[in-house]
Amino acid sequence: MPADNVTPFRRPPKRVQQRQQGGMGFKTHRGKAVLVHALTLAAFTLNFIFPTGIESLLGTFVGLGAAFLAYSNRYDGMPWAATHHEHVFRTVLIGYSLWTVASALTYVNGIFVPVAIYTHLAIIVWAGIRSGVGLVLAMMRRPIWHPKGWLL
Repeated sequence: MPADNVTPFRRPPKRVQQRQQGGMGFKTHRGKAVLVHALTLAAFTLNFIFPTGIESLLGTFVGLGAAFLAYSNRYDGMPWAATHHEHVFRTVLIGYSLWTVASALTYVNGIFVPVAIYTHLAIIVWAGIRSGVGLVLAMMRRPIWHPKGWLL
């Protein structure tokens, strides 16, 4: 039978759909995107809960882990997942830079302690909104609108 023969009674062969392993596994694009957003939320929360002492290193290491995962997966995978990794990398980089500047103000003069506390609160809210929206969009497998922007 010729290949160009089109009859209304002949059905095309069934295609086998391949399933992606696990919906929230860390090997999937969705799982990696959700993981880096959750790590970002955890890092800034831990830094706010434990501002000084050896415990503050825990939040820093979690933030470094989120930045490392986001940076290493930034150009791998689906285009929507790449926007999430770029978004998280910039959130951690900008957030920790501002956090360090606000913390350094307390060493300049003791009068800047309230300014540093309010700046830390503003950074927590900013990072929480960015990571929360990113987490929801990652669950829905949707891209971040402006991954290189400062807000959303």
